[in-house]
Amino acid sequence: MSTKRRAAHLLLAGLTATTVGSTVLSAPVQAAEVATAAAAGVVADPTNLASAEEKVKAAAAIGVNITVEMLLADDQAFVLALWRNALPGSYVQAEALRAYDNSDPQAAYQFITVGVFAAAADDAQAEIAAEHAKALRRSVLVTIGLDSSDTALVDLTDLNFIIAVWQRVEEGSFVQAAAAEAIKGTQADWTTFLTTGAATARAADIDKQLKDATEAEAARIRAEQLAAAKKSLLQLLLLPVTQELIDAPNRQFVLSVHATAKGTEVVLAAQAALNAADADLDKALSDFIFTDGAAANTKDEQVAAAKELAAYRTRVTAIRDAAVADGWQPSLVAAANQALADNTLLGLQTFVLKGQDVARAQDDTWVATFVRDFNGDRKRDIVGIDANGDMKYYIGDGAGKLSEGGAMWATGGLWKNHKWITSGDFNGDLKADVVAVDAVGNLKLYVGNGAGKLSEGGAMWPTGGVFTNYKGLVAGDFNGDSKTDVAGIDAAGAMRLYLGDGTGKVTDGGAMGGGWSGFKAVVAGDFNGDRKTDIAGIDANNDMKLYAGDGAGKIVAGTVMWPVGGHWSGFKGIVAGDFNGDRKTDIAGIDAGNDMKLYVGDGAGKLSGGTAMWGTGGRWAGFKRIG
Repeated sequence: MSTKRRAAHLLLAGLTATTVGSTVLSAPVQAAEVATAAAAGVVADPTNLASAEEKVKAAAAIGVNITVEMLLADDQAFVLALWRNALPGSYVQAEALRAYDNSDPQAAYQFITVGVFAAAADDAQAEIAAEHAKALRRSVLVTIGLDSSDTALVDLTDLNFIIAVWQRVEEGSFVQAAAAEAIKGTQADWTTFLTTGAATARAADIDKQLKDATEAEAARIRAEQLAAAKKSLLQLLLLPVTQELIDAPNRQFVLSVHATAKGTEVVLAAQAALNAADADLDKALSDFIFTDGAAANTKDEQVAAAKELAAYRTRVTAIRDAAVADGWQPSLVAAANQALADNTLLGLQTFVLKGQDVARAQDDTWVATFVRDFNGDRKRDIVGIDANGDMKYYIGDGAGKLSEGGAMWATGGLWKNHKWITSGDFNGDLKADVVAVDAVGNLKLYVGNGAGKLSEGGAMWPTGGVFTNYKGLVAGDFNGDSKTDVAGIDAAGAMRLYLGDGTGKVTDGGAMGGGWSGFKAVVAGDFNGDRKTDIAGIDANNDMKLYAGDGAGKIVAGTVMWPVGGHWSGFKGIVAGDFNGDRKTDIAGIDAGNDMKLYVGDGAGKLSGGTAMWGTGGRWAGFKRIG
């Protein structure tokens, strides 16, 4: 046994005795073995920040018996183990996956030391809420004279429970009528039936029975009603139900509730009943048993719900504000704002549990289409075929400057005969790829690995030289399906759209509009801030024009992005993206002096500037294509 593994065994023996042994665990789960390598694909350099004590506490929080393998695992692999052992659909599982699937190396450690406990608290709160809901249904069953031990009935949703009640109670009863009316309504109507409606209807049914009952029958009915009310209240308050307590005098029953109930309002209501004057005591005790105790419990639950709602609002607001600051997560911002505007506990919980992940995935897809990040730092890079015919990439710093990134493909002039290139995520892996028209006019995909290298991706369109005479190539999501498309100027001067399928292939999307004969260069991006992909280009008069995309595969207008007068004469290539980190689309290009210049977009279809991105002196001379 290795020294490290022996130390882990010793730690495990001591720590579990003091930590896990002192934790009340229901049906603890034996963790699966986890290899450290499991996390390698998520974070480039897995971390080992969490101590053994921290890992044991994190595992204990969700009832997992930690293993030596888990103690030896890196932080990312340990989080993956927690995810595997968490209950399906739980907050812990959702947060664990979120931490594991995070490129921030600190995310896993933060989850181990903080996140898992918050998520476990959420799961515990959800379990408490579920138990309260079941308690309310059991209480209703007792009140209306049905079997409260019918687990299948108690586990139903509110609506299905009420339907079942309607089916089971006496035909023509007030309870059946109340259930039928509630079924037609909304959640608010169902809640009203469960909290007060069923009891009120049952009281009406009993009053009807009493009218025709003999004195002895009436006494029996009232005794049964009182016993049912006591049992119902105990069920509702999640207190032990014993026959001795049900049979106890009302004052003794209320004293017991006062001593054992957890809700502040219930305790106060019980105290008020017990403090009633002698002349009013019997009625006060009876009212507490039949109505006031349940009403006080409703107040307690409303207070708890308000606190929980406020806590979730705080969490969702923090997520929203972080997304606003990030600037690349508009879908997440919109989803958070919608949850906050709806302001329901269910809506906020749904956002925290899974809604934010759906929104993040949408944003990730958009960023992959828009950013063209070849090395995984979420900053726009530039690729190009240099004077030697080699494919090179230049790393953007997010502040308008570039640095050498090296060769993306084996050197030796293998790209010298490629006609056009463009970039984007064409195969749906959230990494930037390159698409090119090769020497024989075929549209080819070169798959990016997220670390500055490319590999062969095959033909995107049937071979045969279809793209031989194309005069430009751009990429973006032109039809709004979150998949990167290709557009190009064909031999007749028309802008043609080729729809991406998200797996590296394209299909014919038809003409996009506008006359493109004479254009020297074109680029694509969201230049006017509407999250739809536009096309900009240097026209026959050497002016930069913008053609706004409609999000449905067409382009319109042709407005000037820079004062007319042929400023763009001599430019040898242009690319688009956010080069300065302001979340607005800029244009960079190789000017007549063979320098790479940056023109900053204002998000409203205009450009300014013209600063060098890479030292001047004609360093970009001989570049054949950039993308």
